[in-house]
Amino acid sequence: WVSLWLGMELNLYGFLVMMNSSGRYVPEPSVKYFVIQSLGSIGMLSGIILSVEFFSGLGWPLMVSSVVMKTGIFPTHSWVPSVMKNSSWLCGALLLSWQKVAPLVFLSVILSDSVIWLAVVFMSLIGGVGGLNQYSVRLMSAYSSFVHTSWMFASLMFSMEMFILYFFLYSASVGALFHGCSLVEKSKASSKVSSGSIGLSLGMLSGVPPFVGFLSKLVVFAVTESLMILFCVAGSVISLKF
Repeated sequence: WVSLWLGMELNLYGFLVMMNSSGRYVPEPSVKYFVIQSLGSIGMLSGIILSVEFFSGLGWPLMVSSVVMKTGIFPTHSWVPSVMKNSSWLCGALLLSWQKVAPLVFLSVILSDSVIWLAVVFMSLIGGVGGLNQYSVRLMSAYSSFVHTSWMFASLMFSMEMFILYFFLYSASVGALFHGCSLVEKSKASSKVSSGSIGLSLGMLSGVPPFVGFLSKLVVFAVTESLMILFCVAGSVISLKF
């Protein structure tokens, strides 16, 4: 557990440097992200220590809740849109994709199926409904990521290969979307490259045929025996609105 905590801390410090490497972006998202991650790190380390000292009844829940906070999933998800709002396009893409990998895998290993499905249900509904009144690409992407996180969380319950497939397609889609938005922001006008990148990525993120995003959702849906997966479908359908 200590090695896991140390790895997440090293990742945190590297990402904080990236968040304001050029000095052009406001420090607000960096400060918010640092505070949330620091609280989560303190709680996680405290939970590990308590578990080692035979206080697992207190240490284990503290460690799990701290990782949930660091990941940005229900019920400690509200900081994600706030941090995304003023982040750079590159950091925003990493925040919605790469930064979720280690915590999600960790939680999928230690949590029971019922708790995971509870998180999946709430994340899919919050993501679908929460993005309806948003007009910022960054904020819409943040709420859309909640829906995709529910799909990734569900896929982890069955196989790591399925999670890797979904994560790769989602990360590529987010990267293409934010790259296109970055090009538009720099040139103050759309081009064929940026328009194509944005259009293709939106199609993949929406998960509608014939885009490969639909294939990844179909695979997860096909192997899932629980009816809870219908909440993921509902969240994806609602998110088509934005």
